[in-house]
Amino acid sequence: MIHAFALDPEVVATWGRREEFRFIHDKFGLGTPRVLLELPAFSKWKRTVYNAAMALDLSQEDMKRIEELFRLFGENKHRRADAVYDGLLTWLENAEREWARRPFASIVASQNPRNHEGVLVPDQLGAGSSRWACESGASPSRTPKALVLALSAMVTNCRQLHLVDPHFGPENARHRMVLEALMGVVADNGLTLDVVRVHCSEKSTMKFFEQEAVKMAERLPSGLSVEFVRWRQKAGGDRLHNRYVLTDIGGVSLGVGLDAGGAGETDDLLLLPRAQYALRWGQYVEENGSFECADRPATVVGTRTRAPQRGGG
Repeated sequence: MIHAFALDPEVVATWGRREEFRFIHDKFGLGTPRVLLELPAFSKWKRTVYNAAMALDLSQEDMKRIEELFRLFGENKHRRADAVYDGLLTWLENAEREWARRPFASIVASQNPRNHEGVLVPDQLGAGSSRWACESGASPSRTPKALVLALSAMVTNCRQLHLVDPHFGPENARHRMVLEALMGVVADNGLTLDVVRVHCSEKSTMKFFEQEAVKMAERLPSGLSVEFVRWRQKAGGDRLHNRYVLTDIGGVSLGVGLDAGGAGETDDLLLLPRAQYALRWGQYVEENGSFECADRPATVVGTRTRAPQRGGG
């Protein structure tokens, strides 16, 4: 639900103009379904955009709009740790090479000289383009496969993954299956996330929770770590009820839960607007005191081996 786009600095420079800015300014940033894929590293990319903007002889107001775009792109940008940018190649050649290594949503470029399937030129940025159009909601069936498919683009573009479900219990197969499927996506794409953490409530003793959680190790990809934190409601405080997937690039709310459902069941997944995302990120990730921490069960490290596959969004 949050997809990565590589953006040609020469195209971004034109977005400082009033009309182009009006179109693009709400398409990126927290709460939107698009994230900047850093090619090259963000600081170098910004410098290239700035130089391209200067070459266009933009006005001071146009340059202020460029700075605002930098702020938006910087909110939830994504950098692939294993990406290689070759300064001897053009920006577009580098983007096409990264696409070949692991595809993503699209390359937005000023031209498409090689008729590359992943390239969109400015005239193609509209609702009519399937590569540009990104939904902010989905209603998948409540199978692990369907839920993970709806979340996979966001998961493969993030560095931190926080799964919030107060009812999660490692003893329940329906809860484990979705978590295991998500970790399979991470492993299949050869990713290493900084944090994977399950946030739940205190529904059993810590001893029982840890005894059941450790059994997941053989079903989780080798080397992947899953942390746990259990929360309890404060007197007069916010209720532990809603379910979320929170990442460093945005978040999603789920109407039912992060567990597998019965045949024919569906769920509504909705991208969190900026303010709601900030609220929930503060509560669960920044641990701002909204809830009381009951305990932090032991981290589980996966032991299952499987051959990596490639994909992305």
